[in-house]
Amino acid sequence: MTIRAVFPLLLAAGCAFAPVQATAQVKLLGNVGLGRPLRPLDARARALGGSAVVLHGGNLSAVNPASLSRIGASGIWLSYQPEKRTIEGDLASGELETADFPLFRAVLPMSPRWVAAASFGGLLDRDWGVQFTDTMTLSTGDVPFDERRTSDGGISQFRLEGGYILSPSVTVGAALQYYFGESRLEITREFPDDPFLSYVSATALQYTGWGLTLGTEFQPSDEWILGAVVTWNSRLDIRDDSTGAKIDVGLPIGVDVGLSWLPAPELLIALAGGWMNWSSLSDDLPDGNVADSWRLGGGIELRALQRGTAWTVFLRVGASFEKYPFELEGGAPTERAYGLGLGVAFFGGRGRFDSTVEFGGRGDRDTNNVEESFTRYTFSAAVFTN
Repeated sequence: MTIRAVFPLLLAAGCAFAPVQATAQVKLLGNVGLGRPLRPLDARARALGGSAVVLHGGNLSAVNPASLSRIGASGIWLSYQPEKRTIEGDLASGELETADFPLFRAVLPMSPRWVAAASFGGLLDRDWGVQFTDTMTLSTGDVPFDERRTSDGGISQFRLEGGYILSPSVTVGAALQYYFGESRLEITREFPDDPFLSYVSATALQYTGWGLTLGTEFQPSDEWILGAVVTWNSRLDIRDDSTGAKIDVGLPIGVDVGLSWLPAPELLIALAGGWMNWSSLSDDLPDGNVADSWRLGGGIELRALQRGTAWTVFLRVGASFEKYPFELEGGAPTERAYGLGLGVAFFGGRGRFDSTVEFGGRGDRDTNNVEESFTRYTFSAAVFTN
């Protein structure tokens, strides 16, 4: 079997139900498991290495619901994230471009101490595809064919959130997540040299589940904020619309911790780390190759220019490292990235625009037989009332 092209790629997981069995197993960059983990982050957090547990100056990412209590005005914001990828491997190589909306959030203060919000974001990406040439052996001889398999879609989350100020130094928050989504699996087979009819097999997988997130922030002084987040999840229900078959798999428990430090009024340093017990899914998934995931990141933000309350310009730099849960040959792959960001706050903080570009890689060719380099852009815009 020779790989001729690859479409969406890394760690975009394969299907739990296979509508067609091909003559050879195509296993590129983790077409197993549930998908590539996504996080509902804004551009500022992306530039700071994914540090979205606590941040001075307004934490807009949908990670720690306790951060809502520090947002004193009604507002809405949106993030847009295009990405360019290049894959190299023993069986495949190719390029592609994708675009996502990882975060949409609306916030409404209910009282001086209580803030409510609703948000939409990503959870797992299930976009992947492969095209190859293979041969069927019949009594009349060998019959070559071309086959293309694609998976489009993923799993998203809708969150209802609330943050509450317990004291001047302690805030708490909670979020209820509803997980939902669909991925469409399609297999097209053509026989270029024989009079067999081509065919297309398609099915759609539906996903539903629930989660609960609790978070807190502790600010012992104006210079320091410490935070922690814990997430519990239900089992994820998966239904094949073509056959009516159903399975359910457990979703992991996650823990995140972080800090934000202001050593000077114009300088911010942020760090965050997280862990999820994905290995608990080993008995639920067909191949069982699942490991716990973890991530670590940090960054620096500099207030570079300011013109009264009219506008303020921020420069950011950061780096992140993440281990993915669904294993390839040689073990679970990793993602490494460093980012550069630019932010502008204007009209006395009633508007914000942030942009970030990240350069990084996923997997390792020597270990996993495949690797991917990427350039990821994130753009976020926010508008607040007085």
